[in-house]
Amino acid sequence: MVRTLVLHDREAAGTAGLLAQLLGPAMTAPLASPPGDWSDAIACVLVMAPAGLTSAGLDRLARTVPSYLPVALWLLPASGAEERFRAAGEAFGDRLVLAATVPAGPEALAAAGVALRRRLLRGASEMPEAEIRTLVLEELGARNTCTLCTGHADEVRATPIEYLLLDDRLYLLSEGGEKFAHLLLNPCVSVAVYDPYVSMSTLFGLQLTGRATVVPASSGEYGRVLGAKGLREERVSALPVLMHLIRVEPEEVELISSAARQRGYAARQRLRF
Repeated sequence: MVRTLVLHDREAAGTAGLLAQLLGPAMTAPLASPPGDWSDAIACVLVMAPAGLTSAGLDRLARTVPSYLPVALWLLPASGAEERFRAAGEAFGDRLVLAATVPAGPEALAAAGVALRRRLLRGASEMPEAEIRTLVLEELGARNTCTLCTGHADEVRATPIEYLLLDDRLYLLSEGGEKFAHLLLNPCVSVAVYDPYVSMSTLFGLQLTGRATVVPASSGEYGRVLGAKGLREERVSALPVLMHLIRVEPEEVELISSAARQRGYAARQRLRF
């Protein structure tokens, strides 16, 4: 399993555990007992108190963490952090992708953790972009049912719904409902497409984030999608309820697929459209 390793000192053990949740798949380990095997690591995150980050300690860490791995440094709030950041930059060089103080408050911590996770995963995709894109579209085209997640403020909704992949977009036909209230206020959506778990050799799960638009029924696009679904506009317009068309423009996809592993890559891949 590809994972991020979070190394911490005694004072930062609790914070390291929270970050591991946000960065997952991840594993924590004390600085005094780093892992012996780094073969499945995509990055190393150091979480510690500034006072514990001595020059000798930095040199030791720079030798401990394999030179091919990116490193992120998060220090607990305390005086002397800026000086430690400069020293870390000298010790790790270009592979230091982040040097920051642990954000205060759950919202700031969550945002910073998610941003770092996306940055590390984006840099860790082994499969060439064109190949990932082809695989994602093949997998989406082979299926037709998803869970559409919408929300705004404190309201969220997950809707099982049929989709059509057309021109690298997802189209969903719906009678309406609460999800349209969310879309009116927040066009950002997440879409999950997955197969029931059978074994590790047949894994497939895909999470797509993007922006949704309600396509006017009077547009040529609406008619073209109905045609691709084998529906006649006259028949749809004769129904006793209005049928609304949602278009989802993919922005980013996170894929877990045995097909990627069978091609010699990690099962987890990430693609930005």
